[in-house]
Amino acid sequence: MILLDFHNKIIEDVLLERFAVTDGKYDPLDPPTVIADFDGVTFSLGTPTEARNIVHVSMSMKGYSDLKQYGVDDVMKRVYGANLVNAESGYDVTVRVDVQNKPADVAKFVREVALMKRHALAAPFYKAIADVEAKKPAAANLIEIRYRDDEAIYIKQETDRIIVIFTIMFKDQDDVVFAKVFLQEYQDARKTMSNAPSVLFSQKEPPMELKSVKNLKVQQGQGFVSFVLFASHITGNKKEKSIDNIQTFRNYLHYHIKCSKAYMHTRMRNRVKSFLQVLNRAKSDPESTEKKTITGKSFKRADDPQSSAEDEFNI
Repeated sequence: MILLDFHNKIIEDVLLERFAVTDGKYDPLDPPTVIADFDGVTFSLGTPTEARNIVHVSMSMKGYSDLKQYGVDDVMKRVYGANLVNAESGYDVTVRVDVQNKPADVAKFVREVALMKRHALAAPFYKAIADVEAKKPAAANLIEIRYRDDEAIYIKQETDRIIVIFTIMFKDQDDVVFAKVFLQEYQDARKTMSNAPSVLFSQKEPPMELKSVKNLKVQQGQGFVSFVLFASHITGNKKEKSIDNIQTFRNYLHYHIKCSKAYMHTRMRNRVKSFLQVLNRAKSDPESTEKKTITGKSFKRADDPQSSAEDEFNI
């Protein structure tokens, strides 16, 4: 199984291409190029009319305003510094990129810009992990990230762990079955990997951590996936990698469900094709009623129902 990219590949390619220009002739991005990403996130890449060497990369994300209480502005300032400017109209955050003023490591800088969505969603995780590192008492309230219209991420901080809960809406009931099988592999992995986090899946019945959540949607096709991440999973060098992987879990799950269904459909079509070949080989050739005289002439019997008046010899 593959892991999805954590960054936006289109943004990375566009900026690397513009940084590679040496003659100063930059193609204008006017009107701005709008790029769609997972979870309803949209990006805009545009160049001001008076300065084509400048690229404004803007992002619009559902629930971005709710992330402000968890320090998303501080995270963005720490990552982008002076390149962070006032957000363009209709967007939540804008980064200004001057392709003529090359940073020391162009590839690293461009990757950070392409990770804008990741950095925004990482803010509440940083807050919860910092509380675990400081060994603060368990938080009374959950961190709620409403990043989709009918789905959310909840983070419960405890003294030595954080519990991350995904509410996932399965529009197809078959997907629920695939998800159960898929997540069962996560649980079985703990038998051979002692340090693997605990994973729990429930359908329609929310976990105990969500009992206090008001207006929690519990409906047909609703699933809940809980990850228990201990301090060993989220501290030190493992912190950034854990945030990367946990953020993309929902897309990772749906991606592999679709791949599994496509693989099964391909196998079914191949099996039907092989059955048709067997049936075709099993067909017997029709028995010929054509007869020959002693001189070698062909004739058909008069009582042959397939014979016609003009080509039969009556004997």
